[in-house]
Amino acid sequence: MAQVTVAVDLSTPTAPVDSTILVRRTGVFDTVRITAADLRAAQRKRSRIHAEFEEGGDASSRVDVLLDVVVHIASDARTARSEVRWQPSTTDTAGDDTVVYVGTPSGLASLILDIRSAEVADGVTVVPAIAEGESRDACVQLLMGEVLTMLETRNLTSDATVRQHAS
Repeated sequence: MAQVTVAVDLSTPTAPVDSTILVRRTGVFDTVRITAADLRAAQRKRSRIHAEFEEGGDASSRVDVLLDVVVHIASDARTARSEVRWQPSTTDTAGDDTVVYVGTPSGLASLILDIRSAEVADGVTVVPAIAEGESRDACVQLLMGEVLTMLETRNLTSDATVRQHAS
């Protein structure tokens, strides 16, 4: 299986600018972050960006196209849906041009792997849906603990400093 790049954007209105944490696959030099209304649109954007990059770059350079995915995860999907419904969240303002996932850690890990294996994108930037509070903190803990662990078992490069930085 191809390696996947995962970034976690922990930005909030009060967060510092450098709050995006990146776990990248090896040998990638440039990263482009995109949004898309759905996975098919993301795949078209990725193909176009790769083609443009190859035309203008040298043969040794590569680009990683990361799809923004607004997420909220909890131990079970019902809880995740309930928490998003009752909290001020990014899903309210994400609009029609953003992929949104609400569910479980294993479901999110599967989505990320599917995005990579189907060449929809080279990876994802995970953006927590809930702006603040206990539900957001629990979601971030599940992202950094369970989701990254699931991806690591499938060849995602492990970086312990990422987990320490996000805690």
